[in-house]
Amino acid sequence: MLYAFVKILSRLALKLFCRQVTFSDRALLKSEGPLILACNHPNSFFDAILLGSLFERPVHFLARGDAFRKPLVRKFLSALRMIPIYRLSEGREYLALNDSTFERCQDVLLQGGILLIFSEGLCKNQWDLRPLKKGTARIALEAWKNPILARNCAVLPVGLNYNSFSGFGKRILVHFGEKIREEDIPATLSMSERILHFNTLLTAQLQHSVLSAHGNDELAQMLISNHTRIPGSSHTITSLKDIQARISPHQAEKVVAQLKPPALSPANTASFAADLAGIILLLLPAAAGWILHIPCYLLVKRFVVQKTNGTVFYDSVLFGLLLLTYPLYWMLLNIAGMIWLDHWYVLLFIPFLAWTTLIWLDCLNRSVNFLRLYSREDGRAFVNVFYSAPSSR
Repeated sequence: MLYAFVKILSRLALKLFCRQVTFSDRALLKSEGPLILACNHPNSFFDAILLGSLFERPVHFLARGDAFRKPLVRKFLSALRMIPIYRLSEGREYLALNDSTFERCQDVLLQGGILLIFSEGLCKNQWDLRPLKKGTARIALEAWKNPILARNCAVLPVGLNYNSFSGFGKRILVHFGEKIREEDIPATLSMSERILHFNTLLTAQLQHSVLSAHGNDELAQMLISNHTRIPGSSHTITSLKDIQARISPHQAEKVVAQLKPPALSPANTASFAADLAGIILLLLPAAAGWILHIPCYLLVKRFVVQKTNGTVFYDSVLFGLLLLTYPLYWMLLNIAGMIWLDHWYVLLFIPFLAWTTLIWLDCLNRSVNFLRLYSREDGRAFVNVFYSAPSSR
């Protein structure tokens, strides 16, 4: 019951917190179990919130074990389908508890469930895939010892690509790789060799699914921010990597670094004109949305900044607190409206005004960046490369 309620609420909240969430294959969101999702881990608990909210079936996922030490917290997290996994850094005495974790994972799969594992282990806000740990391989190989799971259970690589790890208006590209099955791992290998072979296959799939910055975070952000406007959107990751390879380090350093984050950019003068029209037409509702929401947002943001102190937990804690506080704030505004306004029911549209504010800010950012790019010769050359169709797939 709690999981279903949080899932519905999170789906609604994601429509405000994220401007776009794009999937390479939306049909996979309706996947039946047993299934293991093997995912990179760039944005802490928000990664799990995103996938858990948008997959049709319930998703169980592994979370750091130290969060489960208090009984009440353990009960709450378990109700949200979280399973504790313990690391050596949390204390050698806790490692034995992982035996029950692996048993729980197999039970989930035998019941036809979906299990989410972050194969890099620890989270880090970055646009690069880090070396994979052995946990995903061990859980998959252990599951495949069961004849039923050997036939039916697959591992689906999932690449999460964010244009930002800080707050509202983010764009996310979720790219699914090719499934890994039991028959892909030679049975003649030793267990250590099978783990190595599994990780080699999974690494190759995730490298294809994750856009690596290669030392230029700003360019990676810009590519993800504008990925739906780039030719060849049905092969988005391929298109982004093709463009990334065609942009010289000099162009990236001189042009992209001067753009206003998150580096949204119109593709041409026609889209620039459309953004200018959006700035004018949406000015009043966007201003109303900003005025109504900024008190709640700033209070929550200030608290989160103090508590997370620049850690990888900022985005997930901000989302979680807004998920809890915004419905209360919205109810208070409606109560005040019933008391002070004759037509209080207009306040029911407050969430729509917040959405309008985000659209207006996008139009503004794209327009500012358009002027910065087209005022320079190297900027115009950069746009021609950025929005040209890739030469090959």
